[in-house]
Amino acid sequence: MRVFVIGSFVMACSVKVARLPQAGESLNGLAFLAEPGGKGFNLALATHRLGITVDGLFAVGTDMVSPMVRSTFAQVGFSEEMLVPHAGSTGAGVAFVDASGENCLAVCLGANLALDADDVRAVAARVGRADLVAATFESPDAPTREAFALARALGRPTLLNPSPVRPIDPGILADTAILVVNAVEAADLGLGTPDTIADARAATPAIAALLDGGLELLVVTLGECGAMAFRPGSPPLHQPAFAVAAVDTVGAGDAFTAGLMAGLLAHEPLAATLRQAAACGALTTCRFGTFDAFPTAQALAAFLDGDAA
Repeated sequence: MRVFVIGSFVMACSVKVARLPQAGESLNGLAFLAEPGGKGFNLALATHRLGITVDGLFAVGTDMVSPMVRSTFAQVGFSEEMLVPHAGSTGAGVAFVDASGENCLAVCLGANLALDADDVRAVAARVGRADLVAATFESPDAPTREAFALARALGRPTLLNPSPVRPIDPGILADTAILVVNAVEAADLGLGTPDTIADARAATPAIAALLDGGLELLVVTLGECGAMAFRPGSPPLHQPAFAVAAVDTVGAGDAFTAGLMAGLLAHEPLAATLRQAAACGALTTCRFGTFDAFPTAQALAAFLDGDAA
């Protein structure tokens, strides 16, 4: 199994605080962590940890951070061919994480915004070897549109996580097979409120329109309320959240999506796939930071076996 990720890389700084700050307020930090991150990189790494071969494209700047990026890719076993140099700064971000694991963050995408369709065309053969092509909205529309068009022309599924949320380009949406959003993103995209989605016995009109338009699967993550999956011609499927002692929720959505892709690529039933995805997300919240928090396939299996027992 092979996944190609139109990726983003961000040097992520996290500060643990007793509570999230208010405007103009300075707080004492309880812990600090700087590590590789970004939604695209997190998705790629979480998928790789589950035993799936990962390829992709990640823009890196020409600043002092770029050698660290190359070292990180070598450390995790990613090919340096996945890195595309662009002028400017490498992406960077800062997150505040409170005592309950909730977070707020800001990201400066830098060189990630320079990734373009030509970068994708240059590796079209690699895109074509993938069993699934995935992207987030930390990457520009142009490379995602190009990669998704290539994948769909070859009959490959595509997965879009439109986060940070913005209107979805109609060309990208037309070539999206699987859409994964959280409750806030679903509301911003007009798909329904968290309550209407969580209580849905059928697709909302907006969700039904997406499914009628060719979308094969929509998954909405709802935090402690679990997740809901919508497919054409089937009733919604609910996956409860796993009860864990959350330390840090940064990266949980990326881990969920990685688990979802792994299950879909293994042709597992959707109910089992959602359970696996929810477990990946839950396990990731149990540690501060993301780089070392994403579960391996063995850790995931042990967690699921223990829950079943």
